[in-house]
Amino acid sequence: MNRIGMNMERVKRQNRSLILSYINENGPVSRTDIAQATGLTAAAVTQITGALIAEGILYEASVSTEKTGAAGRKKVPLDIESNAALVYVVNIEPDETTVAVCGLKGEPLTYRGQKIITRFATDTAAAPEEFLERIAGVCRTLSKDLSGRLIKRIDCVSVGITGLVDVANGISMRAYGIWRKPVNVASILGSALGLPVMVENNVDAFSAAELLYGEGRSENDFLTIKWGPGVGSTMIIGGEIYRGKTGKSAELGHFIVEPGGKLCTCGRRGCLETRLSYRALSEIMHFDLETSFDEAWEAASPETKEQIDEAIDLFARSIVNTGTILAPGRIVLFGGLTGIKSLRDKLIEACKVYDPAYDEDRIIHTTLTGMESYVGPAAVYARQKLFAL
Repeated sequence: MNRIGMNMERVKRQNRSLILSYINENGPVSRTDIAQATGLTAAAVTQITGALIAEGILYEASVSTEKTGAAGRKKVPLDIESNAALVYVVNIEPDETTVAVCGLKGEPLTYRGQKIITRFATDTAAAPEEFLERIAGVCRTLSKDLSGRLIKRIDCVSVGITGLVDVANGISMRAYGIWRKPVNVASILGSALGLPVMVENNVDAFSAAELLYGEGRSENDFLTIKWGPGVGSTMIIGGEIYRGKTGKSAELGHFIVEPGGKLCTCGRRGCLETRLSYRALSEIMHFDLETSFDEAWEAASPETKEQIDEAIDLFARSIVNTGTILAPGRIVLFGGLTGIKSLRDKLIEACKVYDPAYDEDRIIHTTLTGMESYVGPAAVYARQKLFAL
């Protein structure tokens, strides 16, 4: 192909990505709306969306009562067909592993009235190869009763896991709290399932979901912070996950905040996570993630409350200092501990003490609550499938 032909192909791919991005952010929308919003000609929009409908990526939703103005024709809204392509989603956390079959909108496939998803305890004592073979078996079990048509649409395995990840080669370099050695996750699962495998850090994966389904649809620069079993973070700049030279993103949880402090899962001492993890807080005041924080707080002694407040204050200082350096438009909180509103409110109030700009409009809770255990790896796949140039 000559250079002109190559450039034309790239323009087509860019226009396709532009249209899909607009539909993802605003859908269902009509061809007329797409053309007006993107600046593409009506003919180009019709051609590209027609091809996407033929591929099964888009579908025509119910006809709008609004007229286009052209011979009184009604607008026909277009939307992304979630089940046009499917992926085995695997999310491995130190306490729990989730396996699901998901579509392009990040939700588990529903088949015969049942969501295709399961959760089980992560066996950190098992050899990595043994545990990954078990995961492959779970994937096969989840899909064995699907129709042949749906099984043919599963074309990838997408994995989210804690710690350092060699994304290019699909290797978990060190999964904090799970494995201490490098594990070639892509090779093991790929051989077992006969599919390509994508591997991503779990917090980075969730940030991909924020970009595709959450805050990223309206905000190009933001910081995600996970507060659950541990503390993790990712910086989004210009609508993309920031990765340093070594492939690391913003590691807020591994700021050194306490000289000679407790040993962290990362191998260093005195990390913020050693003070803010669920285990660290529950050692100060026993509570569970679902119901009992408020009750435990009311019953706690002044000394216990002071220790919890000190930990939250340390977290607030770290967030504000990070924001001073990185200047994110917003900070998106997610994870089990942020799901406790009273605890989340304490954190935001502590941030406002240091800088009033860090209020409820600047620090927000994810809109993807309840999806954290699967939506990240699903989004990593969907972004690649829909928008890869």
